Amino acid sequence: MPAPRRLNLPAIERLLMQVQASFNLLSEGFSEPRDPFIDAVRRNMLAGYALVDDYVKRGVDLFSLQQVDLMLEINTTVLCGTSPERRAEYADHIAASEEYFFDNEENGGGIKDLLEWYGMHRNESVWKRAAGAYVRILSKPQLFIEGNHRSGSLLVSYLLMREGFPPFVLTVDNAAGYFNPSTIMRNLPKRGVKALYQLPKIKKKYAAFLEEQASFVEGTLRDYRVLP
Repeated sequence: MPAPRRLNLPAIERLLMQVQASFNLLSEGFSEPRDPFIDAVRRNMLAGYALVDDYVKRGVDLFSLQQVDLMLEINTTVLCGTSPERRAEYADHIAASEEYFFDNEENGGGIKDLLEWYGMHRNESVWKRAAGAYVRILSKPQLFIEGNHRSGSLLVSYLLMREGFPPFVLTVDNAAGYFNPSTIMRNLPKRGVKALYQLPKIKKKYAAFLEEQASFVEGTLRDYRVLP
């Protein structure tokens, strides 16, 4: 496996700030309205990237049952940030999210579905694994109560980074290519005839999208540092 590389967080923040500045215009190309890209969203996403960076550095396996609680921490971070005060304010929501994450197995929901899916696809390319995991997170029922798009993109980044590739980062150029397929994913069930035919096709297209984006991000974040 290639040596993992540390994230250039200031460069990622610059890309996110560009998206934030252009978000109203970009939204005209989205198939569904999206929540505003406010400062708190940008800050929490950056904190999420820092968290993923730390996981990769420490060799954390988020798809191991023993460490899966750290996957939930990504969701908590993108929703609430790292402030102890804000987390205390939303303690009830955090507790509800944890219960939903671990116990919601109805219709293929909860973390059990994602772990089982990943276990059956470990031998696929990283692009297909990352895309497939993202599809499993977003399709109905979603993995988290809220923040599935943001949390999912960070988990995609985690999988790519573990194999030496740059993370997925939302940019002005890829925003529509990210949000519009995500809308389709979240409206599809994980199980049933419709899922059987449509989810693999969406996974294949999204894998190609992720691989295409990697070359752009690689060029934008050239000053990665190789871990010792």
